[in-house]
Amino acid sequence: MHQLSQLHIEAARNSSDDFNLFHDKNRWRMVPNNPFGGPIALGFQLGCYIETQIDAMRSNAQIENSRRTSFPFSAYELSFAGTVCPNDIISLNVKPTKTKQTNEGLVQSNRLLLMSKKDNQRNKPVIIGSKKEYEKMPHIIEGDFPSFTDIKTVDDRSFIANSQYFLKHKYMIVGNAKNFLTSAFAEQSDYIDEFEDKVNFPEMYPLGLLSSALLERAKADEYDLRKNPMIFVSHQLIINKSQLAKLRSNDRLDILVSEQLPIANNEQKKLHYCLAYANDKSPLFQARVELMPLKSLLDNQARN
Repeated sequence: MHQLSQLHIEAARNSSDDFNLFHDKNRWRMVPNNPFGGPIALGFQLGCYIETQIDAMRSNAQIENSRRTSFPFSAYELSFAGTVCPNDIISLNVKPTKTKQTNEGLVQSNRLLLMSKKDNQRNKPVIIGSKKEYEKMPHIIEGDFPSFTDIKTVDDRSFIANSQYFLKHKYMIVGNAKNFLTSAFAEQSDYIDEFEDKVNFPEMYPLGLLSSALLERAKADEYDLRKNPMIFVSHQLIINKSQLAKLRSNDRLDILVSEQLPIANNEQKKLHYCLAYANDKSPLFQARVELMPLKSLLDNQARN
């Protein structure tokens, strides 16, 4: 169990360039009818907590690791059921490892539940989902995304294909990755250690840069982030671990964010498909991100 502080949120915000008002200790009040009563933890910050806690559990043999350790792709399916505020205590429950054969080859998976509680109160669910390892990268995005060669000379913050895609340049920075690890209660030297010439970026660090890219796209679309902010509903993420292992500080990521798309049979939720390239013609990661306007959440709560 770990107790979150505002400093943990600040470390996550600053290291991932996430300028969402929900996480700002001074500006959270600017969100109309904000129900959270203060700043809240970042979704990808909690994702990093999940990642590094599972790494520690596998290292300590608290959960089984598959006999096959060379899975090249790592995936997360996370649904958000609550929030974490400063002084909340968080904990992670991970189910035993299951391995099965699928169309994507062998898959190793662990169901998980991230919970939080305030002093002397009961645990409440925050994230429900799973962590999976794949032999082959499953295709989780739709659309005709530009190729690696199509975008390598395109300027930052550019619209592509008649505004269907938005391109955001981000950079892998060792110092930022260390702070992101700190925001998730992880030991930095388990991943990055200059004395040992070790640079193993956590998976959630490049994935966490998606928040900044999504916010930049919203601004470029002239979406009013103050009057009608969005909240995460779910993340479906998959990253190429082989590519990630080769990345070093100052390597550039080219993150493509699709236009906001509707979800069938659900007028409240919206969807973005995202894809990132690094130094290879194949994607570093893919993402399917569902969001909902805060107003819709408040309307649902009022009806219930």
